[in-house]
Amino acid sequence: MFLFIEMYANLTSSRELNFIERVTLLNITKILKKVLYERLRELSFVYQDSSSNPWVFVRSRNGYSQEMIEIDRSDWESCTIRCTFQTGSNSISSTKLAEGSIHEWYVYQSKEELHQVLNYFGELVEKYALQWFAEHAVVLSPAPPNYLGTEWIDFMHDFIETNHIKLEDPSSVVILDELIKQEIDQNETYSISFCFGEIIIKRFGAEWEYNKEQGPVLKNIAGNPEFKRSPHELVKKVLESQNQLSLQRYYSDIEFVVEDF
Repeated sequence: MFLFIEMYANLTSSRELNFIERVTLLNITKILKKVLYERLRELSFVYQDSSSNPWVFVRSRNGYSQEMIEIDRSDWESCTIRCTFQTGSNSISSTKLAEGSIHEWYVYQSKEELHQVLNYFGELVEKYALQWFAEHAVVLSPAPPNYLGTEWIDFMHDFIETNHIKLEDPSSVVILDELIKQEIDQNETYSISFCFGEIIIKRFGAEWEYNKEQGPVLKNIAGNPEFKRSPHELVKKVLESQNQLSLQRYYSDIEFVVEDF
């Protein structure tokens, strides 16, 4: 139906070459939104506003990981485009899902063919992707409470005092690891998460941010807006690892990353 990437080298007609030369002037975002915006919105996929590559449509459902349709253009070949579906840690290309093919990229030689390819992506979403998303739905764990709130202050203070934790001293991470090895309740788990986060803040610099889907999260670690960590998720991983992981290891990992800034 469409040309795949390995056929691209054979596109030599003057019409094709002229289109390739003009493609940088083509407002792909405008065409993509015209073809797919309403079609995918009816399926509850919301376009993430962007004028750059890649283009993403996201569907959010309570209790489940976000479902994403990502359309991107090749950085290596002109006039090539592909579509990928992903949710949680699962992803699959449109060609693999619909055709069982390893070819991912589609070649378009004109504005009309770009319309055709994008319409084809819409068909693949309706015929195959919706079922794939249903089969690979990722159920999210309930978000922890906002243990940054004022109602937690007294509990956190008592926890810190009782266990002799010094938030300005990174060696207190050792104490947190020892506590994890004991039988602790859920509130103590959140207290350990809070303490670990505060140690990171005082050592490297960071800010707390509360997200109703993720709970308290550390952002802007060491001044890098892209560097974020969820302390309670790290504590959870340590608890589930049966002594294979530790907060000391995660602290060292953060320290290693910060040194490269």
